Parts: sequence; C-alpha cells; structure tokens
Amino acid sequence: MAKRLSRKQLYELVWSEPMKILAPRFGISDVALKKACTRAEIPTPGLGHWAKKAAGKSTSQVALAERPPGMDDEVLVGAGVGYWHSGWSEEELLAALPPPPEFEESIERVRERIPKTVGKLTVPREVRIWHPAIDRLLKEDEQRRERHRASSFPSSWDAPLFDTPFERRRLRVLNTLVLAAAMMNGKPAISDHEARSIHFSFYQRQVGIRLDRLKRPKRRGYAANSPDADDAKLSVSILQSPGSENERIAWQDDEQGKVETRITEIAIQIILTAELQYREGTMRSHEWRVQRKAELEEEEREKKLQAERAERKRQKRLEQARIDRLLKSAAAFQQAGAIRKYVEAIRATQTDNSACSREELERWSQWVLAEADRIDPVVGCRFLLAMRDK
Repeated sequence: MAKRLSRKQLYELVWSEPMKILAPRFGISDVALKKACTRAEIPTPGLGHWAKKAAGKSTSQVALAERPPGMDDEVLVGAGVGYWHSGWSEEELLAALPPPPEFEESIERVRERIPKTVGKLTVPREVRIWHPAIDRLLKEDEQRRERHRASSFPSSWDAPLFDTPFERRRLRVLNTLVLAAAMMNGKPAISDHEARSIHFSFYQRQVGIRLDRLKRPKRRGYAANSPDADDAKLSVSILQSPGSENERIAWQDDEQGKVETRITEIAIQIILTAELQYREGTMRSHEWRVQRKAELEEEEREKKLQAERAERKRQKRLEQARIDRLLKSAAAFQQAGAIRKYVEAIRATQTDNSACSREELERWSQWVLAEADRIDPVVGCRFLLAMRDK
C-alpha cells in the first residue's frame, strides 16, 4: 500500500540514508523513489554523496525549496501509476483523524513570491515569440487563409479566425499569460480552434479562464457584440472550474485602462488560483474524510448490531432445536418402554396351545426388542445428543 508523506518528511528521509536502503521499505526501487522525489520537486543526494560521508569528508545538502503554487504537499510513495489518484483505503479512513489542514505559508506570502519569478509583464504590439500552443493555432489559421483565397466560392465558414484587430489583440494577451504561467509550471490547454476554451494545469490543479469580448446590451444600430467594433472591449475571467460559467474574478477594459495595463496582476492571480484551489480542495478533502469516517463508523455500528441480532436469532433457533430434540428423545423413550411392555404382554398371553410356535415368538420378540433399543435414547447415552448443536 502507498505511504503518504509530506514533502518535508520525504526530503528528510532521502537525506538520512541511501535510497537503495530506503526504497525497499516502501516496496519500490530506488529509481521509483527518485521519480517520486522529482515529481514533488524534492532535491536528492547526488552521486558520491554517501561515499564521501562514509569517508568522513564534508558534504552539502540542498535545501528544500518552497512548495510551488498548486502542488500537493502530500507525496504518495509506492502508488505506481496511480500516484496522483490513489484514494483513501477504508483502513486509513477509520484511523485517527489528523488535525485540520494548516498551511505554513500564508496566501499573501505565496502571492508575493510569484512576481519574483514572472517579473513585470507587458503585452507587446508585435509578438516575436509565440507559445507553441498559440503558434499552432496561427498555423491552422494560415491554412484556412490559403484555402479561403484559393476557393472559387469563399465562405465565411472557411475564413481565418484571427485576422481582426480584436482577435490579434486577444491572442497577444493570451500569449503573455501563457508564457507567464509556464514560468511556474503552468501548462496551457486550448481545446478549440478559436482559443476560447482555455485552462492551465499547475501540477494537479486546473485553472480555467475566459478571454473574450465584453458583452454589452444591444442598441439600435449598434452591433454590441461584434469584435470588429472600434470600441469592442476585452474581458479576462478566471472561472470557478474549467468550462464553468461562474467566475472567480474578472478584468475588463474600462475607464481605468485596458486589460493590458493589468496583465501582471492577471497572471499572478491565475497562478495564485492554482494554490487557492489546492487549499480549498485540501480543506474539502479533510471535511469529506471526517464525514466519511463518521459514516463508516455508523456502518460498522449497524453491522455490529445486525450481527448481534443475527446471533441472538441463531441462539434462539439452536435452543428451540435442542428443546425439539429433547421432546423427540422423551417421546422415543416412552415409545421404547411401551414396545417392551407390549412384548412382555404378548409373551404372557402365549401358551403351549398358541397358534404360533415358541421359536416364532422368540424371533419376533428379539426383532421388536432390538427396534425398541434402536429408538431408545437411553441406550448408548444417545439422550445426550439433544444438547449438541449441528
């Protein structure tokens, strides 16, 4: 079974003794243990570290870096391919509950750390380097443009998607956010050709965003939702979850300025949302574990009550069966006595002048008395069987 450790616990273990000695305790190889540390961004001793230490030479230990936003603090060692998906076993759920989760680093401190990595961001008017995910969209758009030009009957369905000033601006903003997220292990996923279904993966967290024009109520003679409108406004939203319609927070072009002026703030909040999701999920997981343990304990109590009721019923059935055997045994005893008396009476009535011979009478008597012995519970102490349960 996989062992659950915090990053700090695993860090201290792998720096306490060689992995070849440590790994078998988890039922895995030292290579698998090394991979678990790599996934959790835990530094491990390099080649020659333990040989130097054994020789009394000085060694250095790499400090454990702060947990990146969105990464789990818990590491499952020995979970195999189910590393991120191993659920709680019933044995673990019924064990003593840990205290409610506490986070050593405040969310404000995490927020302060992010700009140190991403820096101050700007959205360039001319993009020199497109992120591969967006570059792929632009190449697909170029193919649509070529087909559109070559078509004898060009249709709006085949037209390029990113030729308008608004769409090009939208891609520039998205490109800046994608590159910023990548600095903190954020991997983008754009699941549609128009780049409107977007989410970032930060380790096990997924942060969905919406990057589109701000919808306005229609007025006569005004195409409010047209991206070609001169005053089309851009809106950036962080969603409650990928694909959700509910927003956590949003920015838009307004009197304060365009979203480009707040691009650093937006990028920081996207990355910070991964951490918020982790903490919210950890709290929900703890609450679920408390609830699930109570449910399992109630199920155990109910099973115990049912088992006790079943045992009482079983004992009652056994006792009734003993009584039934006792009554049957007593009846058999009476029948055996009656049979013997019957034999004595027959013998007493027989004389030399009887129709049956003495040999026939004796043979009949022996058979009847043997049957009486067969059913008599006293013979061979068979009456004791009434107390024995099958």
